[in-house]
Amino acid sequence: MLESPTVAVIDVGSNSIKLLVARAGQSAGAVETVFAETIETRISAGISREHPSLSENAMAAGLETIEDLTHLAREYRPLAIQIVATSAVRDAINGMDFTQRVSERTGIEMRVLTGTEEATYIGKGLRADPQIEDVHHFNQMDLGGGSLELIRFSHDKIEQAISLQLGAVRLSEQFIKDRATAISVETRYAIQKHVRSAIRSSDFQFSSNGEPLIATGGAVVVTRAILAAKAGFALDKQSAHISSEEIRNLATELSELPLHERMAIPNLPAARADILPTALLTIEALLELAGFAGLTHSFYNLRYGLAREMLESK
Repeated sequence: MLESPTVAVIDVGSNSIKLLVARAGQSAGAVETVFAETIETRISAGISREHPSLSENAMAAGLETIEDLTHLAREYRPLAIQIVATSAVRDAINGMDFTQRVSERTGIEMRVLTGTEEATYIGKGLRADPQIEDVHHFNQMDLGGGSLELIRFSHDKIEQAISLQLGAVRLSEQFIKDRATAISVETRYAIQKHVRSAIRSSDFQFSSNGEPLIATGGAVVVTRAILAAKAGFALDKQSAHISSEEIRNLATELSELPLHERMAIPNLPAARADILPTALLTIEALLELAGFAGLTHSFYNLRYGLAREMLESK
């Protein structure tokens, strides 16, 4: 019996660059993971500046990672490989220069997604998650290094999707002067005040009838992994539901530690230790503002949405 054909997606994010090789699952719209890899390659330093740009070092590191992941993807002989970039490249004044370099290095044209496209593909990917296939009304948040995407679903359709400049790298640069030290109460308050204000000022309307909040993104994966380590579980054995109390307690715990002590926390990658407190403070503020008691984590995100579209088109 021949194996199902595969497709590959490389997602060039603000804080990491990720590869997904996938094939169609058993049911309609399902996406099955064949291979996945994440490399922490922060290309977004300086993203909070008025005129953000990608440094030469960031572009060189990003190009090397993208080339390595492209080689990995080609080993699976996919029908197609798609490379996409999000907030860091989208907002950079030299983003097109980086895009051209990726094309020259890999032979694949990198697609820079708009904020709306990013949110839409995240939503499309989430619909491939078997744990929520019977949930027809819900809210979704995806928190990255450069942006926060918010999506509202009803009857399996996206009712609203927006992208806000509330990513963890962006806010850390904007509010934290010395990321090697503990984060003061005043700074934590300022971050959360800014997050609440940005969400209130947007036109996003959360569902108000008790629909759940589904969360994706590296910060939520790491949070779940840290909680799993504390409980003595493997990540896949840890509950996908994370309460607002767990978010609040972990945000406080990590904020009160200097960076070198955070880096010793089990399952907290060194490359994320400086920004995870900001991510948790952002999530905590969102949960409080929208009235959620917690969130449910899903691994199905942007890459799965793109893979699903590619598989359907093939």
